[in-house]
Amino acid sequence: MSGGVGDNGGDIHNNPTAHGDYSIAANDIKKVIIKWVMHPSARWLPLLLACAVVVIAWTGWPDGPARQYALWGTLAGLSLVTAAARVLNRRPRDARVVGTLSLVSVLATVGGWLAFQSVRTHGEIDVTGQVRTQGTQPLDDAARRSLTLLLDAPALEKPRNALRLTLAIADHNPAAPTCLPDTTATVSLLTSGAAAQPTTIRPGGTVDFTLGARVSTVRIDVRLHTARGCRMDVQTTGAVLHDN
Repeated sequence: MSGGVGDNGGDIHNNPTAHGDYSIAANDIKKVIIKWVMHPSARWLPLLLACAVVVIAWTGWPDGPARQYALWGTLAGLSLVTAAARVLNRRPRDARVVGTLSLVSVLATVGGWLAFQSVRTHGEIDVTGQVRTQGTQPLDDAARRSLTLLLDAPALEKPRNALRLTLAIADHNPAAPTCLPDTTATVSLLTSGAAAQPTTIRPGGTVDFTLGARVSTVRIDVRLHTARGCRMDVQTTGAVLHDN
C-alpha cells in the first residue's frame, strides 16, 4: 500500500506536464515579445518616447547652473542614440541586438526623466537678479549704516531651504588708495526683526543661510567694517536657492 502511495506521489511529482506547461507558456511569451520587437513599426516607439521626454523637459526647463543637468543630459543622449540605432537597423537579424537597443533606450529615457524631475524639485535656482537692496551707498564703518537685501515671494515660488549669497565689495573711489585689505562685512539673516546666523565675510566672499521651509520673504542685513575714512560699495553678485 505504501508502495502505491509512493508510485502515485512519484507520478504527480514527475509528471512531465507539471513543468512543461510553464515552459510552453514562457516560450509563447518569448515568441510574442520577439515578434513584437522585430515588427517594423515597433522600432519607432523607443525613439518617439525619448523625443517626447526631451521636448517635455525642454518646455518645462527650470533655472540653475547647467552642471546639475549633466546626468539628465547623459541619459537623454544615450536614449536618443540607442533609439536611433534601432530605427536605422531596418533589417535586424538578431532579436537580442534589437531587444537590447530598445531596452537600453527605454531605461535611459525613464532614468533621465527621473533625474530631470529630481533637479526640478531640489535643484539650484539662480535668483541673483531678483535681490532688491534697501539702504543708501556708499557704506563706511563710522556711520554704522547697513544695507538690507530682500527676496520676495516671486523669487521664492519654488521652495528651497537654503540660500547661497555672494557679495562684491569695492572702493567707492577707484582712484583713491584701496581699502579692500581692511574691509569685511557681517551678513545676518533677519528673522522676526532680529538678526540671526551672523557671518563675517571678505570682499567676494560667499555665505550660506538656512531658510527653513516655505518662507515668503528673505531679509538679510549687511554691515560694513573697514578702515577709517574708507567708503565702499556693496553689490550682490550671486544668490542661489538650493536644498541642503
